[in-house]
Amino acid sequence: MERTDQNVATRPVQRAVVVDPWPLLRDAVAGLLTDAEAARVVGTARSDAEGWELCRTLGPDLVITDADLLAPGDGIRLGRRLRSLARPPQVLVYSGSNEPSVVVECLGGAADCFVHRSAEPELLVSAVRGLAGGRPVWFVGEQGRDAPARGDLVDGALLRAMTSREQEVLGLLLRRYSNEEIAGELCLARQTVKNYVSSVLQKLELSSRRELYSQVPARAA
Repeated sequence: MERTDQNVATRPVQRAVVVDPWPLLRDAVAGLLTDAEAARVVGTARSDAEGWELCRTLGPDLVITDADLLAPGDGIRLGRRLRSLARPPQVLVYSGSNEPSVVVECLGGAADCFVHRSAEPELLVSAVRGLAGGRPVWFVGEQGRDAPARGDLVDGALLRAMTSREQEVLGLLLRRYSNEEIAGELCLARQTVKNYVSSVLQKLELSSRRELYSQVPARAA
């Protein structure tokens, strides 16, 4: 366990815990949020086990964690485990991976917010402020292009009960994949992909991709 601070006089929007295996990144995120007065970082941890104990002790409002800490998916498992607390914190996954399975796991209840690490620092700050104001922002990042598209944001409340294949398709839709790209990624026929996309949009009660991308909150100031 790296450090805790329970005796700061002022109290910004949220009390946060940052969980990441890399000390430099923990300190960078903590410094960014502190300087922007978006949150007060009350503790940092390097693993899901340390993060769990820290949250049980400090009762933070927000936890910022990678999807993968010391083992694949342990940050996601931490997010789910935190739901069992009497006063569960909000969970923001700040991840270098935007694989469909990771995004869908987060949408499925492991996180309240997702920010891909290709985002500018200001977007992470905006996401933290958005959570505090009840406006979760999802930035799933680029899909292998040179830079993230501004439109790659999605409201975290969209996910409904879907099959595992539909969840994979949704994850790729959130990364702005075309039907042809989804077909190549999942080794499916284009018509099959078209059917899956229609099913996903129907379950989300949306009529089109455009409407899916319109269901996003504006970036917080």
